Amino acid sequence: MNEEIVRELVRRFKHGEEKAYNELVNLYKQRIFNLVLKMVRNREDAMDLAQEAFVKAYHSLKDFREEASFSTWLYRIAVNLCLNFTQRDRFRSFILLEDLTQPVLSSDSPLKDLEQKELDKAIDQAVLNLPSKQRTVFILRHYQELPHSEIAKILDKSEGTIKANYFQAIKKLKKSLAGFIE
Repeated sequence: MNEEIVRELVRRFKHGEEKAYNELVNLYKQRIFNLVLKMVRNREDAMDLAQEAFVKAYHSLKDFREEASFSTWLYRIAVNLCLNFTQRDRFRSFILLEDLTQPVLSSDSPLKDLEQKELDKAIDQAVLNLPSKQRTVFILRHYQELPHSEIAKILDKSEGTIKANYFQAIKKLKKSLAGFIE
């Protein structure tokens, strides 16, 4: 995403152009929704939390000091909302597989399709079982493809801490998925 365009939209919004915020939402809505969905594992909750992240960002954007990039700031808002949500009693630990996985392209073999679905479910369950910090780092790194340095800014941790959390998450996932790894 072109940071210069994003900075310009932020500037326009700060100068009273409400339409600029709609453009920011359009640029980030799918990425934020995907992140939130991976973290909370429920489509309806993810829609609510993603919307809440954008509402929170809207109300705070005039005070945004631009010390970090807009995307880092927005990710931090979304991640914090998700972490708070998962710690509340409302969090459901079940997994809706259709919400979590991309549709598997149908192969000629129903057995292969079934094996792929079982693998997808095992991966999602293993990620869900990670400790919250490791799960967050893993989702941001693996699914959102963010560099460690960006994740460190989002979570306000050192890059070394992020790398350690990611390493531990990978180690635990390998152990959990040993039956699927050849």
